[in-house]
Amino acid sequence: MTPAAATPVAGSRLPAWLGRGLLVLWRLFDLLTPKRADHWAFFTHPLKPGQFIENSRAVFEQVKGEAALRKIVFTRARDAELHIDHACNTQVLALDSIAGLLALARCGVLLLTNSISMDLSLHWRDGRYAAPRPSMRRRVVVNLWHGIPLKRLFALANPRQRAHGDRDAARRGERQHYAGLIASSDVDAYAMSAIFHPIAPDKVWITGLPRNDFLRQPEADLPRYQREELARLRAATRGRPLVLYAPTYRDTHVAEQAVRRFDDAEVARLKALLRAHGAVLGVRGHYLRNAAPIFAPDHYDDVLIDLGHDQFQEIAPLLREAALVLTDYSSVYIDALYLRLPVISFAWDLGHYRQHQNGLLYDMELAFPGPVATDFDGLAQALDAALGGDTDTGGERYAAARRLFFRHDDDGNAQRVVARLRATLAGAAA
Repeated sequence: MTPAAATPVAGSRLPAWLGRGLLVLWRLFDLLTPKRADHWAFFTHPLKPGQFIENSRAVFEQVKGEAALRKIVFTRARDAELHIDHACNTQVLALDSIAGLLALARCGVLLLTNSISMDLSLHWRDGRYAAPRPSMRRRVVVNLWHGIPLKRLFALANPRQRAHGDRDAARRGERQHYAGLIASSDVDAYAMSAIFHPIAPDKVWITGLPRNDFLRQPEADLPRYQREELARLRAATRGRPLVLYAPTYRDTHVAEQAVRRFDDAEVARLKALLRAHGAVLGVRGHYLRNAAPIFAPDHYDDVLIDLGHDQFQEIAPLLREAALVLTDYSSVYIDALYLRLPVISFAWDLGHYRQHQNGLLYDMELAFPGPVATDFDGLAQALDAALGGDTDTGGERYAAARRLFFRHDDDGNAQRVVARLRATLAGAAA
């Protein structure tokens, strides 16, 4: 299913002064337009606008067959293929169109992936941007935040990151109006209520993350595009154990200094270790590319493979096939715990990260159950041991980490979100 043809009114086609003027008019129209509680707005990824993925997609998959529910998927990437199959009463609309903005004004439920400021952001001809400002008091707005934070964000970030994250006052202000913000555990709920201050703590829903359903569902129940990604990945690994390497995002002001690039000697040693175990290393860089890559292009071959976001939209197929997850401070390792996979951290800049970058919400010794390597020799030793079978994912350290991050241990997270949303709508209508 592709975006419906519509007359463009915003985005790169307009100068900023005209686009902003139209958004002011839309704001007035939105205030006057009746809202429909059975019109649910979904949004494509804010920084990968042609991809309809993660928590938003998992919730959509839960309700896509309901004929009584109007589901509208808003995209900012025209002609994007969103791989929607077997959905009823569903429409895909370009947000920067008359049809898109009219439909948005009628939606009584907004299911965000990040924030209004990012999910609805429209870019103008001169490079600046703005977003429609929908009335939040007349809607039910739920933030389907994409992960379980390991690092400090927003209100808990260090002063420099906090100032950068809160540079958009509207983004900060919208948090107090959320009807719901999803979380994965009691501890995660406390962290999320602090990070998203001033949200009321009772608005944090401990439902689990809907996208983790994709880790546990039978393969036949996965969306078709994920089954296709699984098939491509299996063709690349050819039955060999997959080490998934997924480092975290580094802020722009430290990215060039804080990215660990592997030199030729380290790559040769790494590949020899992988070949000795008959394994393959799949590299999943962050979708925000603000620094040089950690591996040079000529390093990639049949042992070191690229699992980038252009080829694999979702992390779930990669985790389902992984034998081991390697990261630094990315919460992808928490997803790996949902599958009881062994994890390794290559925390070569741990002190700098704590003091000068985002910093960590939890002590690594408490929250990270696997080895934490601080140099390449330690990394090689940890990989050699793990690939040799020297892991105990059933032990107490792994069990304690799972208790820390998960209240639920199933594939019913999206179902719980939908049930909580419907209870909220029923309460609002009473």
